[in-house]
Amino acid sequence: MSTNLKLAIAAVLLLAVSVWVWADSLSRGDRFQRGRKLLPNLALDEVSTIVITEGGETTTLRRGADGFTVAEVHDYPAKNETVNRFLRDLLDVGLEKEVGTGADLARELELEPPTDTTIDVTLRNAAGQDMVRLRLGKTFTDGAGRYLQRLDRENAPIYLTSAGVFLSTTADEFLDKEIVDEPPSKVVRVEGVDFVLAAAEEGATPSLTRVPAGKKEKTSETARLRSLLDRLTFDRVYLADDPEVRDLAFERRLRVFLDDETSYTLSAASRDDRSFLEIRGDHAIGQVMITLETPEDELREKAAQLTRAEQIGQFNEFHSSWVYEIPRATADKLALTERDLVE
Repeated sequence: MSTNLKLAIAAVLLLAVSVWVWADSLSRGDRFQRGRKLLPNLALDEVSTIVITEGGETTTLRRGADGFTVAEVHDYPAKNETVNRFLRDLLDVGLEKEVGTGADLARELELEPPTDTTIDVTLRNAAGQDMVRLRLGKTFTDGAGRYLQRLDRENAPIYLTSAGVFLSTTADEFLDKEIVDEPPSKVVRVEGVDFVLAAAEEGATPSLTRVPAGKKEKTSETARLRSLLDRLTFDRVYLADDPEVRDLAFERRLRVFLDDETSYTLSAASRDDRSFLEIRGDHAIGQVMITLETPEDELREKAAQLTRAEQIGQFNEFHSSWVYEIPRATADKLALTERDLVE
């Protein structure tokens, strides 16, 4: 056998081996591996829109300059913690096994057609392109896993997850329901419809200033008033010109003053068994004078005052557009009068 022939045969054999190795690597890459993550390469920073559908109800979250908003509630801010938890929960989904494909199997596992408990999730980037589309179907019998399928891949297999998958899906779950959060320790004065709570001296706890003869302050109730701004939240939110709320007659109920020369005025209205709130902030921070001789600690104090004044302005710019339906416990605090504060 000539040398050239031997070299030609060797070259053919090497090519055949290379092709086999390449094909085998592809096969191993496609082979299911128990415990692998569903979305191992998802770039969370690129997610611009999240669309979630369950039981015919859709929630759309859009990323803006200050975080995500809820499109179905007039783009009211979403709670970033809830959005981040939703995305982390998706990243944490592990796969237990590949179940199969086919219309009959999809129907049995409540993937196609969708049922009231089927969840569709779509993640899009800033260009509006789909990054991920998936569907969650039936929960495994003992609740240890859930069936799912990628909708953005042709003939994608159905998988069983390694653990239960429980996702927030409704607009209400994603709303940032905190209006303001100021601890009672910052409250220096409360003005109600017929009473005033004020501190006898700087640093003292505000108390009822006018107690009728033979009566004493009901400290449990005045404590409720001082805590009014502590994690003040709402149940539902409406645009101020929404037909549901635009004809409500709001009355000023309370003004709460804080130790940083700011205050919040709360006005309330009611209809049937429902209570509503409008809120605005104010500040008594005047013109801030700074010179070359101003001490550094005073500069920091004045900078903090200017920042706080700006925050109040931003607060009013945002909240003036909204009316809040509030919990009964909050409405009861706003309804307190002098008669309720003594015993």
